[in-house]
Amino acid sequence: MNNEFETISDELLTVPSGGTSMPASARWIMQHESGGNPHAKNPTSTAYGAFQMLKATRKQYMGSDWQSSNLDAQYRGASKYVNQRYGGWDNAKAFWQSHHWY
Repeated sequence: MNNEFETISDELLTVPSGGTSMPASARWIMQHESGGNPHAKNPTSTAYGAFQMLKATRKQYMGSDWQSSNLDAQYRGASKYVNQRYGGWDNAKAFWQSHHWY
């Protein structure tokens, strides 16, 4: 009987089920926004999900999935938003670090 377990890398732990690898900067923002909770709700705004996108932003970038708690759908929508607004996750993280929001 083999009692050894295979170690899984951080990258594999954070691959959405669609198979797209989430960059470290996206994981960093997600952790700072919601602790990684795709069901997180902000009690004082319309921010929701792992990336805490506002309702209007979710509708714009997630389309018919705007109310989804599915991490894949939230990541796809957040990626569209981040790419359009900041040019990528690394730039969004740098903005967050300066302003404490993105």
